Amino acid sequence: MAEEIGPVTLQVEVPEGVGPGLNFNVSTPDGQVLQLTCPDGIFAGMMVSFSYFPVEERQEDSGTDGTYMHEDDRRRLEEGAAIAAARQEELNSIGVVMAVPPPPTGEFDGFSYPPATFAAGQNAIVTRSSGEESGCYILEVFLTALGPLYTVYLGQAEDGTYITKNCEESDLRPYPTA
Repeated sequence: MAEEIGPVTLQVEVPEGVGPGLNFNVSTPDGQVLQLTCPDGIFAGMMVSFSYFPVEERQEDSGTDGTYMHEDDRRRLEEGAAIAAARQEELNSIGVVMAVPPPPTGEFDGFSYPPATFAAGQNAIVTRSSGEESGCYILEVFLTALGPLYTVYLGQAEDGTYITKNCEESDLRPYPTA
């Protein structure tokens, strides 16, 4: 079984023109673009910290780890990956602020976002509004003062439109690996 990668904490300066309630995009060292919502009491030039899970190479259903992914889930993963890549490009084109590791010593005295348990590009199980559960692909992670929010991809409707859901951390659980 692959070793779990833990969250990484980074910090970033809130960019000019951003204030409470406004979103800004942050680029992580592994190339993810996360969207942060500026919390109350924080303004341009102030530092904020956040934790995220780095994207790791996954060998989904490669057969090397003894797991199996259903064909419907594999299709959803591939479709979701294409949508997520397009969204990351869109966020990059809007502009991003590069996040950096915090100083090695001393305490951070700025605002710290609650960490997200799931990463963009990860498979998960989501509770639907009907109460049923289904596989999903995490498209976006939004870090807010009240906790992380996610946009997940559920598949395509008969007319070809994407089915997505905005959800909280409590609506998700890890995709089974065995």
